Amino acid sequence: MSSARAETKLPIQEGVPLKPYTTFKIGGPARYFAEISTPEELRAASTFARKHGTAIFVLGGGSNIVVSDRGFDGLVLHPARRGLDGGTRDGEKVLLRAEAAETWDDVVGFAVERGWWGIENLSHIPGQAGAALVQNIGAYGQQLSDVFEAAEVADFATGVVRTLVAADCRLAYRSSVFNTSGRGRYFIFNLALHLSERERPSIEYKDLSAWFAERGVTPTQREIRAAVIQIRDRKFPFPREERGGNAGSFFKNLTLTAAEYEKLEGRFRSEFGESALGRLREIRKQGVSPASARIPTAFLIEVCGLKGRRVGGAQVNERQPLVLLNQGGATADDVMSLAREVRRTLYTRLGVTVSLEPEPVGFCDAELRAHLSLE
Repeated sequence: MSSARAETKLPIQEGVPLKPYTTFKIGGPARYFAEISTPEELRAASTFARKHGTAIFVLGGGSNIVVSDRGFDGLVLHPARRGLDGGTRDGEKVLLRAEAAETWDDVVGFAVERGWWGIENLSHIPGQAGAALVQNIGAYGQQLSDVFEAAEVADFATGVVRTLVAADCRLAYRSSVFNTSGRGRYFIFNLALHLSERERPSIEYKDLSAWFAERGVTPTQREIRAAVIQIRDRKFPFPREERGGNAGSFFKNLTLTAAEYEKLEGRFRSEFGESALGRLREIRKQGVSPASARIPTAFLIEVCGLKGRRVGGAQVNERQPLVLLNQGGATADDVMSLAREVRRTLYTRLGVTVSLEPEPVGFCDAELRAHLSLE
């Protein structure tokens, strides 16, 4: 590992292994790597990339990516500025600002310690605050878009720092402008969330409501956070080490039209029989609207018999099959090959196409076509 420097003396390292920067604990090195705290450092890094004709990738907490075994043949920028500020109040509303490099679960803990409601159900999600916005994270009946106020970002094309509000960010299910139409355009410095000092528990989600019903208690905010942490740990390991490394949910859930759902019922009847079809219909009753159906991909993976399926060091998690695990020594190729097998099985047997949640990084076009092919 060596070092280069941009014109403004910004330290730019060469050959930095990216594996330790990801929650999967998988991936090769970055050709160039720099930590960014200020707009001035970002402009220096952009100048360096233009001068060397190299691509840029922003790597936050590494919780929603799969880095190729070759790594990234470009400049990786790692947000380094941390901090939390929650002093602004407007009636019951509290504005909490988090720097992009702040660990997301620390943001949640900070809010819960002060009795600020709105993100307690998002406890124990790995990654940094900036990445939480990119992905519009959601869990147990809450999502970031419910409380998002604004973000301070820099536009790589112009170098201008500006504020984006919710409408600018186009937050939707597991997506935002940052991972769709504006992918690669912005560097996030911080984000502001509007939380509430008024107690407003959200425990309608099945796992949470069952947790508190079993205990016969009316939960406090701290108890909700503790319950979420225990429920998540029960389903899959929090990624701290290589064994058990993961990127959280690897596949997105399905939202089907009424016609698409009817076709799925037909496939269930022919492939799995009446018992499995009955389970599918029970899930359908919890749908988002009469015109559409939200179907958990984990259920489809389970009925197709893929729980525990393994390719090399990568395995479909037994307890929560949306998650692919690094069981030690897994390669990016292992993970992507396993993901392809899961997607191809669901497509062949059920006629559905599921999307990946993590972003593949450092793969060439031919590799991506092969990994994402359903043939």
